[in-house]
Amino acid sequence: MKQVSFLHTADLHLDAPFSSLGDEAKACKRRNELESCLCRIIQRVQEAGINILIISGDLFEDKYIKGSTILKIKNLFTEIYNTEIVIIPGNHDLLRENSFYRTTVWGSNVHILEDSKQVLYLEKYNTCIYNLGVKNNVRMDMEQIPGMEIARERFNILLLHGTVDMPFEEDNYNSITSKELLSLNMDYIALGHMHCYSEFKNESTVMVNPGSPEPLGFDEEGEHGYVQGLLSISEDCKKQCDIRFIEDAARHYHNIDVNISGCSDDSEVIEKICLVGQMDGVGQFSFRETDFYKITLTGFISKNYSPDIGYIQETLNSRCFYIKLRNQTSAKFEYECYLEDPGIKGEFVRRILDLQEGEGSQEKRDTLFLAMQYGLQALENERVD
Repeated sequence: MKQVSFLHTADLHLDAPFSSLGDEAKACKRRNELESCLCRIIQRVQEAGINILIISGDLFEDKYIKGSTILKIKNLFTEIYNTEIVIIPGNHDLLRENSFYRTTVWGSNVHILEDSKQVLYLEKYNTCIYNLGVKNNVRMDMEQIPGMEIARERFNILLLHGTVDMPFEEDNYNSITSKELLSLNMDYIALGHMHCYSEFKNESTVMVNPGSPEPLGFDEEGEHGYVQGLLSISEDCKKQCDIRFIEDAARHYHNIDVNISGCSDDSEVIEKICLVGQMDGVGQFSFRETDFYKITLTGFISKNYSPDIGYIQETLNSRCFYIKLRNQTSAKFEYECYLEDPGIKGEFVRRILDLQEGEGSQEKRDTLFLAMQYGLQALENERVD
């Protein structure tokens, strides 16, 4: 049985500015962590004896990348000289005329894919590597592959940096469907561009978008890492693809809504946030010092109280790497003034209070209170914020 091992990553975005952090020291630390992430990937390749390292686009930020960072990348690639490194440029590291991809003298084991008409054949590993969407749009390139003779006795891998199974909007990069890609009968399709993990399969093909190995924003919650895989072919040309996701992120992003209904000062809000932090996830870990948090304050509060977002944020800053607060609370309606109201508002309040009185669970009573507030808001303003 013939086999070839691979490690598939994408979207490292080395030298990303992280300007949204508003703190250059933290931004610099985060950039260093992206480099450390690449170091760990190279170490994994070495320790596992990986045959092919696949990087499916956006290895670096073309607009911000420094020559010194490129030199570090080159030196790291030199450390795994027995591994074939296959790279497809993405939309953040485009293959321009003066791109570092073209101006750098890379080692003989580094292959930058440029043209879908060209197939990289790695004879040592009996592997053909195809690419889409670098020189032309993915749809123009798609016409090339069906005309090529796919050798079934070889391993066939396709690289694409693009948008899969998303609305076909003009600003989407290399938009295509998973059905179209799976119809090409590749053994493995190595995607990049979307920063969260996704996986597609049919009878003959495994297609994976590994996501970014380090999360880069609040729309990238959950685990992040890369994919390690093994392609096998038997003497009767039966193929198998085994993959596993390796979680490897140093930090994670969390979006948390905190209902502060009933709070009347900042200390109560801070206490409420910390309580939710303790209950989030498995076990009582409070806030993770390594992570990013976006806290959205919700609920109904007194018209006489306005949370001091700056103070609350500053107080919580030391508990995690980065925290951002948003205030989306609404003014609490004083339901007592509707008790004698003969109209629909009064009837609504009285019914909710009757339900509360007959409810033994504090949680359900709180839910009914919120229902009352939203109901009064809708009746009073003809909308719900």
